[in-house]
Amino acid sequence: MAVRDEPARILILSNEDNTWTPDDVLEVDLEVARMQNGLIEQGYQTEVFTVRSSVARELEQAGCYPPDRWLVFNWCEQYFDRPWTDAEIAGELEQAGYTFTGADAAGMRLSLDKARVRERLAAAGVPLPIGRVYPNVDVDDWPIFPAIVKPANQHSSCGVSRRSLVEDRAELREQVHWVLQEFGGPAVVEEFIDGREIHVALIGNREVTMLPPLEIDYSLFGDRRDRIYTNEAKFDKHNLPYYLTKFLCPAPLDEATQKRLEEVALAAYQLGGCRDYGRVDLRLRGGEPLVLDVNPNADLSFESDHAIGSKMLGWTYGQLTARIIACASERWPHKRASYK
Repeated sequence: MAVRDEPARILILSNEDNTWTPDDVLEVDLEVARMQNGLIEQGYQTEVFTVRSSVARELEQAGCYPPDRWLVFNWCEQYFDRPWTDAEIAGELEQAGYTFTGADAAGMRLSLDKARVRERLAAAGVPLPIGRVYPNVDVDDWPIFPAIVKPANQHSSCGVSRRSLVEDRAELREQVHWVLQEFGGPAVVEEFIDGREIHVALIGNREVTMLPPLEIDYSLFGDRRDRIYTNEAKFDKHNLPYYLTKFLCPAPLDEATQKRLEEVALAAYQLGGCRDYGRVDLRLRGGEPLVLDVNPNADLSFESDHAIGSKMLGWTYGQLTARIIACASERWPHKRASYK
């Protein structure tokens, strides 16, 4: 008989949100089912568990998912009524002894501090737009317009809209004030790079695979205030930007730009708290890529950058998620010998 390692069972950890509509719930259920079916096709024993307020407590109460038998596919962004608690969820999984996909608690916390991410990238020489962090409305020293104003403590373009692009100091002060009041944290102000926007999805740890880059095509927008990938453009199916924003994958790039993009994206991925998978968003100024954001808890839905890029390589959705599990399995301490 041949000896082999017995693979972990996979527990897909999902969450609910008290702001979701019934349509949102149905869409999430469909996405979870796609992931589960894809992993079953890859030979994994897979179950789904939905958390609301405490993953450690709720898994303990369930009593049937011991951490030495189940590897967690962490597909959570927050608890039911507490937005952006992904770092708290990762921390509870760590304390409970689970091996799980994606960034650890420290990486999640880092991603919610865009000022700190900028500092780390800049210190390593990763190219960034000129930017400053403002804890108040004293913005008289800001020198460049147009500029873009973003909350320093949010994800998924939350707090980014047409108003985020400011043309003068009065607009800048007004938008910084709004960010301070709305999100209770500092504002990041950056020069607005009105160039091509490229997203790079990556998978891996010691060895990293870069999926074909995806370009956000704004060619249907004449006003530069609309050439921003806002929260509305990403998620709001009731408004025009969602349908006018197009995607090109692979992004049409010359060889030199492609090489430089890969170098910058990999450096940002490794410095920005990513583990197993992540996404780096960039804009091109000429042929030079500048990092806009690093997302260690990137969307993995069926229409995400990762899903689109992996299709270009001929992968199924199940193969994509299985590759992410393979990355987390490198940390799996509970391998057992079985016989076949």
